[in-house]
Amino acid sequence: MISIDETLFRWLNELAGRSEFVDSTVRFLISDYVIPLVATLAVAWMWLAGRTDRETDLFQHAVLLSLVALGICQLGVALLNILVGRPRPFEQLPEVNVLFYEPINSSFPAHPVATVVGLGIVLWVVRRPLGAMVLALGVVLGIGRMIAGLWFPTDVMGGIVIGALSVWAGTWVLKRLSKAEAFIRKKASGMGLG
Repeated sequence: MISIDETLFRWLNELAGRSEFVDSTVRFLISDYVIPLVATLAVAWMWLAGRTDRETDLFQHAVLLSLVALGICQLGVALLNILVGRPRPFEQLPEVNVLFYEPINSSFPAHPVATVVGLGIVLWVVRRPLGAMVLALGVVLGIGRMIAGLWFPTDVMGGIVIGALSVWAGTWVLKRLSKAEAFIRKKASGMGLG
């Protein structure tokens, strides 16, 4: 019996190899750099984007939350890679159209999606349009990598959940490190960084 996961994967993966334009666009969007870099630059921009003291405080807190959540996200993904160790679609299914290099790490959870979604959630809380754009890019990354034969839908869903849980856990951690946050922001301000 074919699972819903495999059925959805096959439906998306069948889009690969039909058009060089579509394949090239997917390759560009799913690269290891484009979408994660956009998300990272959006977070970095927030450090200096405040127009008032209150907005600056809010945005800088969001940047620090992003950093803490990112660390938690990386730890969560690494642990799940070890515990789950799921093979990639091209490793376990016949006739998969692969549009990208074949990664050797676990398919579950979708690591870049977890990262981009985590950053997108933090941005959405403080600057909705920017956060919505980054979250949409996370979805594009997930769908694109399924088209490219690299992830199953449940890998992407796992990445979304890990990204969201990382922000939740990061919020909890940062509340307990409020003195460290104040120290970091004071030092950064002293160096002309906000």
